[in-house]
Amino acid sequence: DGREGRRKRRAEEECSIISVGEEEEEEGTAAAQPAPDTEKYLEALEAVQLELEAVNEQAGCAFRILRAKFGHMRRPHLERRNRIIQNIPGFWVSAFLNHPQLSAMISDRDEDALSYMTNLQVEELTHTKSGCKIKFYFSGSPYFQNEVIVKEFQPASSGRLVSHSTPIRWWRGQDPRAHGCKSPEMGRSFFSWFGDHSFPAGDRIAEIIKEDLWPNPLQYYLMGENGGAGDDR
Repeated sequence: DGREGRRKRRAEEECSIISVGEEEEEEGTAAAQPAPDTEKYLEALEAVQLELEAVNEQAGCAFRILRAKFGHMRRPHLERRNRIIQNIPGFWVSAFLNHPQLSAMISDRDEDALSYMTNLQVEELTHTKSGCKIKFYFSGSPYFQNEVIVKEFQPASSGRLVSHSTPIRWWRGQDPRAHGCKSPEMGRSFFSWFGDHSFPAGDRIAEIIKEDLWPNPLQYYLMGENGGAGDDR
């Protein structure tokens, strides 16, 4: 009888241990799951977010259509502006030099190279919000063979903005990189921007040209005419 009693007590203790373990496991499972009310709100939030994404997609499409429409409306005015500018000697080099931020990036050698610049064009890519082409036109430059140098920005398949540009075909002995960097003046060149693709999304020069200089270059050209920043050089 003593042995039988000890066997019963041991069995009861084992059942008690198993029962406690099951209760703890059930409590842990319950804690990992969101409360019924929270789950309901999460489902509602997800539904609203999907609706917002659909609206944002429609807005993006409408924006691209509208931008293309107004781009088409601006084109004849821009073409007329370009024709007029080509009759003003040194217009673009003066506009660049009179711009307070761009002028800091232009060496004396760059100034002479930019004096052969005849036109500037900024084309926004209609299929993307952030993409654009910036085109520099030159005539009779003794520094390089290119008549057009282009730097283009567009999203890659990953969505990240990337850039590429026309290789500059320097005449022999004219590439500023061949001169080394023996002085700050020789080490600084606006034309190195064309080969810099390190951080397209934060390209400050592209942003200044696209958003500030290109919309109204006349204001910067006139700064020199009126005794502005350009007279300090």
